Amino acid sequence: MREDMFKVIVERPRWGSRHAARSKLRYDKVPDRKHATGRRMVLESEGWTKCLNENLAPLKRYLSKQVGRPWDKVYSEISEHLDTGSTVKQHVRDHLTDFILVQVTVAQDGSFMASNHWGRPQAPDQWWAKLYVDPHDGLIKRTDKLCRKLGLQHYRDKLRDDRKRRARGERVHNLRCLSDTRVLVKLKGCWFQVDMDYPPVDRHGYRLSGRGLFEALSVREAEPNPNWRIIVKCQLSKKELKAQKLSND
Repeated sequence: MREDMFKVIVERPRWGSRHAARSKLRYDKVPDRKHATGRRMVLESEGWTKCLNENLAPLKRYLSKQVGRPWDKVYSEISEHLDTGSTVKQHVRDHLTDFILVQVTVAQDGSFMASNHWGRPQAPDQWWAKLYVDPHDGLIKRTDKLCRKLGLQHYRDKLRDDRKRRARGERVHNLRCLSDTRVLVKLKGCWFQVDMDYPPVDRHGYRLSGRGLFEALSVREAEPNPNWRIIVKCQLSKKELKAQKLSND
């Protein structure tokens, strides 16, 4: 790792440093208060305060070049230049888990699992990080290659395919959205109207649409989602099919 990595990473000014004008910091709007810090006055005047704004691209490029190396040696090099004696340096170190999964386990059946930021275990096809530490040999490896080896589609590839389909204007012929919470879906050759309590999202909180929404409605009863549920599901009548210009198989 380059010796000036810390300076390269934190070269940006802190976000929100210009929200409050200097003149507003000179006067305390609470007459009975004798003293207030500048941070307190900025927060009361503007509703915003400063926060860190690191340029993490050099750290991502450095990690991507360490594929095949032992994670212990790479982490030692990072700790040499980003120690815990500085709050900003420690904040940068906290971002490491966004780019590489360190705590990866292997079950008895040979399946890989890793926990997300909320402590929920996830399979490799749900990992957002591009890198992971192999628990067998401790080497840094790529998650997309692991997914191809296991016959899975990487989560980033799924999002990329969805964006391409939306860009091409591809439509799912057995799905029609009437509103955010009401859709018409064709299941087993028959059209149904499905009403939901909230707009459907996946387990990561992203809005479902197109093929993803159709697959979620197809297995909704088998895999419930606590963020939304189906309230009403009824088959369309002949009159409703004619009004929507649809037909059953």
